[in-house]
Amino acid sequence: MKKIVLMSDSHYVYEAMDLIHHAFPEADYHIHCGDVLLPPALTEGWDCVMGNCDFPDYPMARSYEIEGHRILVRHGHDIFYGPADTGALAGYARVRGYDVVMFGHSHMYCDTVVKGVRLLNPGSVSFNKDFTEPSFMIVTIDGQKIHAERMIYPDFLTKTGQGSKKDID
Repeated sequence: MKKIVLMSDSHYVYEAMDLIHHAFPEADYHIHCGDVLLPPALTEGWDCVMGNCDFPDYPMARSYEIEGHRILVRHGHDIFYGPADTGALAGYARVRGYDVVMFGHSHMYCDTVVKGVRLLNPGSVSFNKDFTEPSFMIVTIDGQKIHAERMIYPDFLTKTGQGSKKDID
């Protein structure tokens, strides 16, 4: 069984990256799906991909083979144009042999299957465009089973004693 902390679109919110990374030291992977807007020196411990607002030092994509799954990580801005266009992203992955895509860009949480490809977007820890609370995701892969859990960023801080909603307002 493997545990992944998945984040995207933090847009300069270094504190979120730091707090979340340290809250889950047991995770096998800490993956950021782009739009970090920080230099790589400040993202130690995170596997980041380049978003449309990022430094060009990050790779455009990463791929993983975990528990029999081929996983593609991309920001997605160059493949799809909005949350209703996930078919393009799924098609892109499927023809390349991936069965899971972890992506960002839309600033909207997504956990769905399109064209046989599991699409996972943790939303944004800075702001979600659907007006939901900032979020990230915990993904657990145990053989063929993939469990994704949405974590609300302000609630996470309060529950772990890292701070309160007032602290980040």
